[in-house]
Amino acid sequence: MVPRLVVSSFKGISGKTIAALGLMYGLRRRGLRVAPFKVGPDFIDPSYHGAAAGAASRNLDVVLMGERGVLERFVKYSAGFDVAVVEGVLGLYDSVDGVSELGSTAQVAKLLKAPVVLVLNGERVNRTLRAVVRGLKAFDPGVNIAGVILTNVVGRQVEKLAKSIPEEGVRLLGAIPRSEKIAQFFAYRHLGLVPVAERGDGGLFHVLERHVLPYIDFDEVLEVAREAGDLDVEVVDPPQPRRLGCRIGVVFDRAFNFYYPEVFEYASALGEVVYVNALEDQAVPEVDVLYVGGGFPEVLAEELERNKPFRASLRRFVESGGRVYAECGGLMYMASSVVYEGGEYEMVDVVDGVAVVLKRPVGKGYAWGRVVGKTPIAPVGAQLKGHEFHYSKLILRERVEPAIKLERGVGIGGGVDGIVKYNMHAQYLHIHPYTYNVLERLCST
Repeated sequence: MVPRLVVSSFKGISGKTIAALGLMYGLRRRGLRVAPFKVGPDFIDPSYHGAAAGAASRNLDVVLMGERGVLERFVKYSAGFDVAVVEGVLGLYDSVDGVSELGSTAQVAKLLKAPVVLVLNGERVNRTLRAVVRGLKAFDPGVNIAGVILTNVVGRQVEKLAKSIPEEGVRLLGAIPRSEKIAQFFAYRHLGLVPVAERGDGGLFHVLERHVLPYIDFDEVLEVAREAGDLDVEVVDPPQPRRLGCRIGVVFDRAFNFYYPEVFEYASALGEVVYVNALEDQAVPEVDVLYVGGGFPEVLAEELERNKPFRASLRRFVESGGRVYAECGGLMYMASSVVYEGGEYEMVDVVDGVAVVLKRPVGKGYAWGRVVGKTPIAPVGAQLKGHEFHYSKLILRERVEPAIKLERGVGIGGGVDGIVKYNMHAQYLHIHPYTYNVLERLCST
C-alpha cells in the first residue's frame, strides 16, 4: 500500500497548508509521484495541491461520501503513486457537530491507517507546544501522531523545541522560520487563499524552494509515511456515464474556477468539454450544456461587467432554452448585478435580483435537501448533498418557486435553494459529482 501521511494541526490557520504544500512539492522534487488529497469540501487548497504535486487533488469527505467512499477514493486515486499527502481540515479533532468525530481529520486518519504530522505555529510559545502534543495524543490513542513540523519560529525557539518535542514520542520533521514572504504569499481573503487559477503559480515554487523546503527533513518524512498500515479495500468503480455525445461548456477562468476534478472527468466521459472564458470570450460557443461554477465574480466584477458581448450572448442562450447549471458564484453571475465594496456591477440579468457581498459569511458548511420543484438537473424527490460557503446574499426582485427544500443550510434564504428560469438552474449549493452527477442529467434531458 502506498506510504502516506495526514497533515493536521490543533486549529485552523496554523501553517497547515504551507507545510502540506512543502511536503508535496519537496517529495515531487525528489522524483516521487505524489498523490495529494484534502479532507472535507474545498476548492482553493486543492488548487494549490495540484500545482505543488503535479497531480489533481481529491477530496476525502466522510459526511458526503461515507467511510467506504473515502477508503475507495483514496485507494483508487493513490494507485500508481509513490507517496500520498493528505491535508486535513480545521483542527485535528474538529468535526461537523463538535461532539462526535464525524467529518474530522482524525476520523479520516484512522480510516486510512495513516500517521499524522502535526503543524504547530511557534509564535510566542515554546514549551507549551509540548503540552499541546501530549494532549492531542492522549485525546484519542487511536490516532497515530508521529511527527511535528513547526512554523513561524525563530532560531532560539528551534533549539529548545528540538529537545523537548521528541520527548513526547514524536519526530521533529521540520522547523519553518518566520518569513514575511510566506505571510504575504499566503495571506487570506474572505474565502481563504487566492485561488491558483486567479493568480497563476504567482511565485509559489519560489516561496516553497526558498522558505520552506530547506527546513524540512524529507528522509524523516518518508520514514513516517512508511509507518502507514495496510488497507484491505476492494475498489468497485461505479458505472461510467453513458457517452451521450454532449458538448459541455465549462466556464473556467480567473473569476470561475471552483470545480472538483471529477467535473471535467465526467464531462469528458459524457462527450466533449469546451472551455469558456467569461472575461475574454465574446460569445457562448456552440454547446449543449453550460456549467458556470463557483469562484470570485465579485473580485472580478468590473471585468465581467466590461464584457458586455458575452453577457448578452449568455442571456440569449438561456432565453432560447439553452441548458445551464450555475453554482454559487455562477448564481451571482446570473443575477442582475453584484454589489461589492461600495460598487454595483451589471451581470447577466437572467435572475432579477442583486447579489450583495457582505462582510461575514451568509452560508457556511454542509448543506442538503430534496428537490421539490421542476428542474433540469434532477427529478422531484432526489436528495442533493454538498456544501455552501458564500458571503453574498441574493435580494430577489421577482417571485421564484425554489426547486430545493433544504434540510440543512441557508441557500438563497428561507430554507430553500435552486432558481429555475427556462432551462437554467442556479443555486448556492456546491455538489460533488461523487454524490450526484448533474451533468449526466442535463445531457440526458
